Amino acid sequence: MAINILEKRALMGAVAFVMLSLALTAYATWGLGINVASCIPLGTKPFEEASVVKHDGNIYEVHYVTRMWAFEPNVLRVPTGSTLDIYAMSKDVTHGLEIAGTNVNLMVVPGAVASGRVRFNKPGIYSMVCHEFCGKGHENMNARIEVVDGLNDFAVEGLPSSPGMKLMDSKGCLACHSIDGSAGVGPTFKGAWGSTVKMTDGSTRKLDEGFFSDMVQHPTVYSVDGFAPVMPEIQLSADEMKQMEDYLKELKK
Repeated sequence: MAINILEKRALMGAVAFVMLSLALTAYATWGLGINVASCIPLGTKPFEEASVVKHDGNIYEVHYVTRMWAFEPNVLRVPTGSTLDIYAMSKDVTHGLEIAGTNVNLMVVPGAVASGRVRFNKPGIYSMVCHEFCGKGHENMNARIEVVDGLNDFAVEGLPSSPGMKLMDSKGCLACHSIDGSAGVGPTFKGAWGSTVKMTDGSTRKLDEGFFSDMVQHPTVYSVDGFAPVMPEIQLSADEMKQMEDYLKELKK
């Protein structure tokens, strides 16, 4: 049976639409560098700590840890022309990871690892934000990638390094207390050691070994003004207590 003129036009239109779609997909992939974000499925154990590893050339593998309300690492510096293979996991709730000026836009779901790739051809500061509401301190959750001409290797800030920080992380302290001065459920740890703290009953205490021990062992008895007494009791050995105290002293600098 002969094909009439309307059928021919419909068939030609369908072929043209498919060709245009393929052309646009190719342009987005090779021309704009847009890739579909992937997610390593549940059942694959996520990594536990943030890290940065340099591979051949200027290719870096970056493991981001997201938590309320911070990215680890917080600051990453790489040479211009670097390619970053980004992997991200959450230690608490669902977070987002969006890098301004790039095509990286990930949803970081607990129990899975989100991944993406980006190449930085121009120097500059690229802000990173969480675009999934994750609680009270959501608006303060940010980081940055600094792309620098002439840099020989990467530099990084905000990685867990001291035993005290790792211990606080494992005990859940850093979910409520920030280490960069930003607001949280509890007072920030940044610069807190040795400072005078106002209590809900109007009295004041100096944050030293004695007060820190009281707060850890009896958090509902010694409540800080302006913060709800929601901190749970934490059982720590004398050595663990000292590790935390040493880390708080580091944050005073």
